[in-house]
Amino acid sequence: MALSVNTNITSLGVQKNLNKASDALSTSMNRLSSGLKINSAKDDAAGMQIANRLGNQVKGLNVAIANANNGVSIAQTAEGAMQESTNTLQRLRELALQAANGDKSDADRVSLQQEFTAKVGELTRTANTTTFGGRNLLDGSFSNVAFQIGADANQTISFGMTDISATGLKGTYSEASVDGTAMSGLSATAVGSNIGGMKAITSATPPAAVTASGKISINGTEITLTGGGDAATSGVATAADINKVSGTTGVTASVDAATGKMTLTSKSDFTIEDGAPAGALAKTGLTAAPVKAVAVTDATLMGSNGGVSVNGTEVKWGAADSIKTVIDKLATKAGTGATASFKDGRVTLTSGDGKDIKLANTEKGSLSQLGLSAGTSQAKLTADTSIELNGVEVKFKKGDTSDAIVASINSASTGVTASKNADGTLKLFADKNITVKDGSAGTGLAALGLKDGTKSATTMETTVADLSVLSAASAQQAIQALDGAMQQIDSQRSQLGAVQNRFASTVSNLQSIAQNSAAAKGRVEDADFAAETAELTKQQTLQQASTAILSQANQLPSSVLKLLQ
Repeated sequence: MALSVNTNITSLGVQKNLNKASDALSTSMNRLSSGLKINSAKDDAAGMQIANRLGNQVKGLNVAIANANNGVSIAQTAEGAMQESTNTLQRLRELALQAANGDKSDADRVSLQQEFTAKVGELTRTANTTTFGGRNLLDGSFSNVAFQIGADANQTISFGMTDISATGLKGTYSEASVDGTAMSGLSATAVGSNIGGMKAITSATPPAAVTASGKISINGTEITLTGGGDAATSGVATAADINKVSGTTGVTASVDAATGKMTLTSKSDFTIEDGAPAGALAKTGLTAAPVKAVAVTDATLMGSNGGVSVNGTEVKWGAADSIKTVIDKLATKAGTGATASFKDGRVTLTSGDGKDIKLANTEKGSLSQLGLSAGTSQAKLTADTSIELNGVEVKFKKGDTSDAIVASINSASTGVTASKNADGTLKLFADKNITVKDGSAGTGLAALGLKDGTKSATTMETTVADLSVLSAASAQQAIQALDGAMQQIDSQRSQLGAVQNRFASTVSNLQSIAQNSAAAKGRVEDADFAAETAELTKQQTLQQASTAILSQANQLPSSVLKLLQ
């Protein structure tokens, strides 16, 4: 090679190698300081693209895992609320079973209905207040919701929940019902005590003003009169004085409001006399005399005003009304088919159409005038009879009340339940067809107000909010419908269980994919520290060697000076 001063080829070559070693050393240091094999596109353009794509996938998978876990949390929240709703429905069913039992009165069912209504309200409250992140889950608004469970678009799982409020939960019930007419085979009878003989004596004139402390005698009992300021008040006061001792004398007094005359009545003979000082009896308008009791007939006058109620309807009479007039009024008010009679000194009132007879005073002592007592006489079967329900004969005994008839039907294995309507008629109901026939006695249908035939069951849909336990029939409907409502929740919970399992499987799969993708990304871009430290040492050595050689190469042109000497 030529010896040259202007161009030091050797130095240039050494400089090139020094620069190359410096660049390689810088690259190794970048890799070791960042831990990455690819720090810029020039390091590995294809590798950088692969690493970025894998990085996007790993980050997307991590978000998808979080999304799937949120889905599990939502499902678990909803299922917990559904468990409470199931508990509420089970309590509602218990209340319906209690209300369906024949031992419950209307008042009992009203109490059961109060709790029933409260529990129905709790169902709706649970549905409206179960939320996740401020979003309602069980009011029907959370339906067909998509959860992003993948790193790429449209990788979703969708699920939703129906409305489980009291209006959203639905059930069905099958029912056949038969409404009877008036139970003509039952009758109630109210028999009065023997009012025997009854005699009345009426003053010839209205009582005058009676002097206070005047005395009269009835059946030997002396009565001191309180008197009055005028005739109008005197008669009422005198009657009150006589009635104070009627338990001893057996004589009662009354004053006719229209005429002002006073009447004394008794079931047996009685005597009335003036007392000392004389003159008090005359002022009452009465005269001293023995009064003979005579046999009472339906033509006998009542002798005083009165008033009673029959089955809640008032009956009034005046003193001049006969016993027949009064008992005819009683029969009219007792309902269709009712009769009344007066025989052997007794009033007998008999109901028709299976009605009870309920008697009460509207004016004190009025029932006792007829020998009757306040209270209720229940309607009873007048003869043995039977009916056939779904092929099973149910027998009833003479004297059975309507309650006993209902109990007999309910205790028989016919699949038919009986209850009484508010008007006392019979109601039959079942969840299957009801076939009604006359029994062996041949009188049962007519006696109980039923008709021969088959009533087909129909299926009806209802919501829990519409259910009631105020009657045995509605309680039976509630039992069936609540079973359907619970099945609706169970079906929803099954779907939630399945989607939770899907999410769990998805999370496990996503974690596996994320792990392998992260490993692949690491293989592409992570620095190999063992190799890079060796490369660093190599390049450092080369840089140091190049620097030393460059110094020597730069001295080569100076050798020309020796030639010039």
